[in-house]
Amino acid sequence: MIYAHWEGYIVASLKILIDHLNELQLLAERIPTKLVVLGLGDTYRTLSGKQSFVQRIAFTEKFKGLLKTTVIFQKKINTKSNLKADVLEELCTSYGFDFRSFAEVTNDINRLVSIRNSIAHGENSVLPDMDNVNKYINSVMRGHDILKGQIEIFISRQDYLLPEPPERD
Repeated sequence: MIYAHWEGYIVASLKILIDHLNELQLLAERIPTKLVVLGLGDTYRTLSGKQSFVQRIAFTEKFKGLLKTTVIFQKKINTKSNLKADVLEELCTSYGFDFRSFAEVTNDINRLVSIRNSIAHGENSVLPDMDNVNKYINSVMRGHDILKGQIEIFISRQDYLLPEPPERD
């Protein structure tokens, strides 16, 4: 249950952020590349496997068109069914959050995911210890606070926008 709160909060928070970004109707040319990639999401799937020259032209035409439009972020947050530190780092990189700010909780989160997986896959050897339960609850709560802070920084600094180009004389 502790893990469910960890993953649930992260996913719900990022979905709220995505709703906000979508409301802003951001143009691809005005946002950082990492957000363009995040917004284009599954568009890149068509690049997998061998592509003919004609298919690459079609992809490039579609891609050029997408870069001129409003980016619509999908509300699909991929936690890879195990929101461990490496997956959290990937999510942080996608949005430009400071993953290092989670350093104090990542070991506990990784251990929590491991325990959750053991229980979910039928291992009975995990006996809860109240000290550990409290430690994991505190780490999850701290992780929630850190993410909230990262989102607040992202929004207040408008990290979703590129700096305005200097005016030409």
